[in-house]
Amino acid sequence: MSDPTDRVERRVFEDHGDVVEAIGRCADAVAAEWDESPTDAAWTTDRDAVVPAFERALDAAGVLAHLPRVLSDLVTATGHPMPAPPVAAPPYVVVTSEGVVLRASLGEERLVVSFDAFRIERGDDVRYVRRDDATAGAGTGRQTASGGVRVRVERR
Repeated sequence: MSDPTDRVERRVFEDHGDVVEAIGRCADAVAAEWDESPTDAAWTTDRDAVVPAFERALDAAGVLAHLPRVLSDLVTATGHPMPAPPVAAPPYVVVTSEGVVLRASLGEERLVVSFDAFRIERGDDVRYVRRDDATAGAGTGRQTASGGVRVRVERR
């Protein structure tokens, strides 16, 4: 039998690749509105230009409402039942400055699936940068990139 984390990762791309792509399109639409980065990868120093705008874009595209069903399916892939019906709000679905996080309790553990569409660069100013295919896979841990979205699956 394969590792539950492997099964979740496979399920994301085999059954929910359209959701990963939609998250990427929403992130692209948000980043297109930033005027601080005319020549390089899209970026902004304004967190409010990321989180609220991204949440609105996800909602308008119908992605936000669909994410609880994705979470339920991913929990099923672990072999555990979903303890309660998830909703498109914390703690199950959270829109952050890096992307979207899905969370569910699995007994003593938690399943955490992150869809990172942005990265944070810390320096004199904090910059929120739209990930691209080259940077989507950067980092450590279990992750796979698609369309400028880094997908991380963890059991904590």
